[in-house]
Amino acid sequence: MDKKWIVDVNVYKSTILKEDKSQNEIEETFGAYHSIVERTFEIFDGKCWHKKDEGRIFLFLTPNDAVDAALRLLDNMILFNAEKNQLSFAILLRIGVHEIETKNIANISEHERDNYVNETLGVVRELQRNCPVGKIVISKEVYEKIQRTKDIFRPSFTLELSKRRAFVLRRRAIMPHEDFLLCGLHDEQKISIPSIPFPTWDKIAPDENISLTTLDKILEQPLLVILGETSSFSQGPIVSAATSDAVGIIKLIAGLSNKEVIAGIDQWEDTADFAVDHNILLVGSGTVNTYAFALNDLIEPVHFVKTKGRVFDCIVTSADKGRIYFGPHTSSPKECGIVAIFKNPFNLDKTLVWIGGITGWGTHAASIFAQDLIRDSQETFCQRTGNSSIHQIACVVSASRSEGIWGTRLRTQDYKILWMCDQYGKSFEPLKP
Repeated sequence: MDKKWIVDVNVYKSTILKEDKSQNEIEETFGAYHSIVERTFEIFDGKCWHKKDEGRIFLFLTPNDAVDAALRLLDNMILFNAEKNQLSFAILLRIGVHEIETKNIANISEHERDNYVNETLGVVRELQRNCPVGKIVISKEVYEKIQRTKDIFRPSFTLELSKRRAFVLRRRAIMPHEDFLLCGLHDEQKISIPSIPFPTWDKIAPDENISLTTLDKILEQPLLVILGETSSFSQGPIVSAATSDAVGIIKLIAGLSNKEVIAGIDQWEDTADFAVDHNILLVGSGTVNTYAFALNDLIEPVHFVKTKGRVFDCIVTSADKGRIYFGPHTSSPKECGIVAIFKNPFNLDKTLVWIGGITGWGTHAASIFAQDLIRDSQETFCQRTGNSSIHQIACVVSASRSEGIWGTRLRTQDYKILWMCDQYGKSFEPLKP
């Protein structure tokens, strides 16, 4: 049976990429992009079969050529984004690869291809649309026939791709715009984190529909909980996560009615698959969680102090009243934690909730606060701060612990809100303890 190997490649969120850019910048950048796609695929005898907007479909003579061309293109995009891209953000791709019988496409004219319906074309389109950003997804049929590159693909466990028994590329290219976020991590830790398409606060800042008062609704949607690895040895700037980080989260999750909760460890490869199509509950600071390490500096209102690829045991807030520091060597308690909510940086259509502390007790205190917000956010803010009308998106809390010798041997029982901030960057101090 005569077959071809089909590659469907498209740009992720191209509409957002074009925002606030001149027509000349857009045309020059995408013109250069399409040129590099065509030149790269020509090396492997790829022929363009269809063009629509920024998407392209190419045909190849062998599965190895199709996969090798896709891999080469991802590598070439690093230099392209560094030197040719005039947009504010990197051009990131999603690529699907499948097989197709030549007879199904041989006599379809160019003007008919826009509306041509074919089951195989539908499959490769589905692979591309569900592909993790910056990666390649190949069908089972392709995986079984490739040779040299088999070991760099693994099964995908997301719902849509697992139904197709598809395989996803294990590694990814680190784009220039991500360097400042990932600097300090080992290479394996870097590639375990999904691509971050729009790494600026103005893109991930919550809109009017997202705040800590909507936490209960956010966590009842399909949810991925990301915990740091508990290990006997550290890797680079990441140390073993405290078991106490998980204690409060277990109780929090137990209080939900959500049946679509998935838990993952930050350094598990497949955690990245779920990060792009779920709301995320991120647990721990950047000292114990690679995802928190990578996203730390993006969260402008509140994050942990981070310098030269190292996260320190200090929380800093940045709002209308300037910078305020919490933790050791400040007037606040050491056991502080944060609860913040914002758009999921891996998929702007989803939401991310960050619960992390300077210590395990700080994380535990933050998780207790989150439990209260889920139960009744208005009552919690009113009782704890004297104000329930503001649109809070981030808070700093401290753990309330028993005094004396038993204080280090008992769980965190309560918390105190020290600082909070709304979506407009206005900060508030509680009106009463």
